[in-house]
Amino acid sequence: EDCVGFCMGRGGATLRSMEEEWGTLMFFAQVRAGEEEESEKLCIFGNLRARRGAELKVMSAVEHKHPGHFVSGRDADEQLVE
Repeated sequence: EDCVGFCMGRGGATLRSMEEEWGTLMFFAQVRAGEEEESEKLCIFGNLRARRGAELKVMSAVEHKHPGHFVSGRDADEQLVE
């Protein structure tokens, strides 16, 4: 959850810069998984290439904030965590 603020940046500046870079529309939406469990999901709109580029940029930011969240290992053959 602290990654949401990190990815958004002050006043949403980081998210807006990624939108500008990739030509996408991005925002966090609250979703309810159960009765009490609530989380935020990043919605990315645009063409496929733009969405993938923005997604990778966000994944990189999250990995920087929380190493090992998406990638495990330290070798050249690192594996994506599913």
